[in-house]
Amino acid sequence: SLHRFVGYLEETAVHTYTNIVAATETPGTHVHEAWKDLPAPDIAVQYWKMSEKAKWVDCLKRMLADESHHRDVNHTFASMGNEMYYGKDNPFIHEHFADHDHHVKRRVETLLKTALSDLNQQKTRSTSALAQQLES
Repeated sequence: SLHRFVGYLEETAVHTYTNIVAATETPGTHVHEAWKDLPAPDIAVQYWKMSEKAKWVDCLKRMLADESHHRDVNHTFASMGNEMYYGKDNPFIHEHFADHDHHVKRRVETLLKTALSDLNQQKTRSTSALAQQLES
């Protein structure tokens, strides 16, 4: 199945990231010398909620974890029949719903903060994209 193929691709990525992390953490390697003190990019710090002191190797470790999870998910899906895949017995369905609920909550919190800020500034119209859609 396609999930099995993707699982094997992800497994290759896991091996690649594992080797890169090991080389980055091994004194005397070229990669260690080049990346040991390289700071994590701001976008990665924000995305993974890392410390401002995070290094590039911390990003690599998170990428490794992501690929490992993707590998496991795809191999699991490849082993499931249609009934399990589309049903309540899907082992990832709870994670999917939790992710959805988390993102909806974050979006609502952002909209509420904007609305409260607008009220505090005595604005009668919000610049929020959602508010503009509701007015249409």
